[in-house]
Amino acid sequence: MKKAVPILVLLFLLIGCATTPAFNEDGSPYWTTHIPKSTRTTYYAVASAKQSTEELSMLRAESAAKDMIGRWAETTIDASVITFIEEAGETLRTKQILEVLQNLSVQTVNIALRGVEVVERWVRDDGTVYVLASYPVKNLKEAYRLQAQELERKALADSIKAEVLEAYLQNQLEAIQ
Repeated sequence: MKKAVPILVLLFLLIGCATTPAFNEDGSPYWTTHIPKSTRTTYYAVASAKQSTEELSMLRAESAAKDMIGRWAETTIDASVITFIEEAGETLRTKQILEVLQNLSVQTVNIALRGVEVVERWVRDDGTVYVLASYPVKNLKEAYRLQAQELERKALADSIKAEVLEAYLQNQLEAIQ
């Protein structure tokens, strides 16, 4: 006579087989060898380091993860700038805008990296530290927006300074004549 398998056991087996394993065969977390897939809302990076102490290894691994995220952010912004330039065409004004946007890109990445969060840490038996870091994509967009506003404020201030200087020089020239 056949035994009936409880439906909950079947569901557990089906769900368990469909999910990503939590650990690799060597006991390390799965994310140490398979970076979680980045989404439209979050970018992930995994880095590892082995230094003389666990604390130094942790700092180095976190720094490496932030560096990876920084390179991704810079590439993302640069790709947007290139697309903008290609669509705008190669004019003198466009080249000036490109220089401004490239400067904006570097400043934005520096500001944006403040939002990197270390999600997981794991230390291998040999002292190697692994970190899984995440970064909300909205932070990059917000940092870019804020930096663009700051650039506009500076441009306006520079424009006003130029007008004042020009007026001053005009007055000086008129006084000489």
